Amino acid sequence: MTTKAQRKAIVDEKITAEKARILHIMQLSDIYTITLDPLIESYLDIFEIYQYKFLAWKEKGFPETQKYTNKSGATNPAKHPLAQQVETWADKKIKALDLLGLTNKATTGRKVTGGSTARKNEEITRPEEKPVDELAEHRNKWRKAGGEK
Repeated sequence: MTTKAQRKAIVDEKITAEKARILHIMQLSDIYTITLDPLIESYLDIFEIYQYKFLAWKEKGFPETQKYTNKSGATNPAKHPLAQQVETWADKKIKALDLLGLTNKATTGRKVTGGSTARKNEEITRPEEKPVDELAEHRNKWRKAGGEK
């Protein structure tokens, strides 16, 4: 059994290591921007709660169930509250990592990333407008004519 102060020291050390790890990974993969800091802080808060719940569950010996006595006096096994909370916070942790773009999911939807695809010495230019083909001209002609009635 650890004391509250010992648990706090363990969790603080893990949070510091996790923050360094996340920032290192994001900088290596060129997705870190300063605008992601609030999202990173939110992830670290989730990570901290997860670590507290996990340590408490670990100290109890990872019990999966506990005995529950209902109003009629029958005793039944029920899922241990710490097991349930660890599972919930692990899911929240994965969702936060996904928002940071640090999971291996191939998401085509919106994803928060940073950085620019342009190199530091390269200028970003607007692409040239594509020429309008015959079909598009025909559509535009009839759209204009139909709207003038």
